Amino acid sequence: MRRASLFRQTSIDLRFVTLVIFVSITAMVCVYTRAASKGNGEEAEPQSNTRRQMRRRPRSAAPAKPRVDYSRFNHATKGHFENCASCHQITSFAQPDIRDYPDHPSCVECHRQQFFRGARPVICSNCHTVTAPRSEARLKFPKETVPSQFADIFPHVSHIKATSLSQFEKVVGKKVNIQASCMYCHKVDGAAQKPAANAPKDAFIAPAGTFMTTPTSHVTCFACHWQKGVENREQEPLSTQCSRCHENQAKPLLQTAALTTILAPASPAAGKSNTPKIVPAIAQVTLASHATLASPPRVSPKFVHELDPHKKRANEEGKEVAITCTQCHAGVRKAKTLEAMREKVNQVQLLPSCSTSACHTALSGSVGLKLSVFRELRERGKDAKFDCALCHTPPVSLNSEVPCSHYTAVLEAAKKENEALEKAGKKPRGLTGIEGLIPPRCAATAPKKEGE
Repeated sequence: MRRASLFRQTSIDLRFVTLVIFVSITAMVCVYTRAASKGNGEEAEPQSNTRRQMRRRPRSAAPAKPRVDYSRFNHATKGHFENCASCHQITSFAQPDIRDYPDHPSCVECHRQQFFRGARPVICSNCHTVTAPRSEARLKFPKETVPSQFADIFPHVSHIKATSLSQFEKVVGKKVNIQASCMYCHKVDGAAQKPAANAPKDAFIAPAGTFMTTPTSHVTCFACHWQKGVENREQEPLSTQCSRCHENQAKPLLQTAALTTILAPASPAAGKSNTPKIVPAIAQVTLASHATLASPPRVSPKFVHELDPHKKRANEEGKEVAITCTQCHAGVRKAKTLEAMREKVNQVQLLPSCSTSACHTALSGSVGLKLSVFRELRERGKDAKFDCALCHTPPVSLNSEVPCSHYTAVLEAAKKENEALEKAGKKPRGLTGIEGLIPPRCAATAPKKEGE
């Protein structure tokens, strides 16, 4: 016991001695370093000042992160466009449409911090009329004042192929054809189209049957494009493959020259083009008014689909035949997107769609001239402000220049009529009336006269 106690005491003494020696050496090194710096004279002071300046120099501020505006929801944001069905859930085939904003769980999972920031979180203004925790009133869905952030990719060409007709047969029946497939989606509108409230008193009122309806919901599509394993409704893209039809703005969009023209300013003086970076699938001819532009803007609103002369016509043999959708709307045979339908080449043209039956190309006769384009061309030749109201409404009907295709259509129809008269042994009619109306700007597109 006594030896152990002596050993512990000796160990403590050695530690104390070691500590004293270490402190002494450290003190000697510090004294030597300070003396050496003083011995350098003028060099020591600048170094010391430099160190002090370095210590006092403020640190450069880190670049500020761009501020996120949480009041403007953007589908292109990473995390928003990868999986549409994660937010927009379709509960059943009986109620397949997305008619409201996603519920809170879709947003809170990523934006919990923004949801519980202050008494009036700005992120709530995306859906609610009042940004308050207890407010349940929501904005109309979708917002009419905000252009769509998508380009709808509907391929008409894929829906008139033989492979598509076999799918239509499952929902339409055995007598399916291209006409039946068109009528499945586009039905005759039985309601009269009244003009807008601010329209002039003599504004055109489209009678019932003037227009064909266009699907505005998922009901029509999901009849074929619903889910795997559901009989007759498993044609891709399915209801969960949203981006196959609604191409997100984060991906390359289809902005055609036609759409750029529609959304461009009226003149160079109006400034830069107001064509948006996103292609609106639901917009108006002018984004300010914001109506439906799912199909090309209609320039001949007085064409009534339900009139018998617009559904049937006499062929070259004199037999009555049906006029099919694709005879006039030939663009659907190759249009892969709705954007392609806006191109002029894919729109219904006076020649050949409207002039083949000679209903609107007569050169004589009181009854024929009443509905003849020739009569309006003749009147426009007399009065530059004449209103071409047979097919059009202002401002199209008052355009200063009549398209060259109108003169060509009347002239071509008159020539064909003369050929038929000659075959029947009758005297052909003179064409000087229409030929004399063709303006110089249309000379290059007009058919050449015999002998030229």
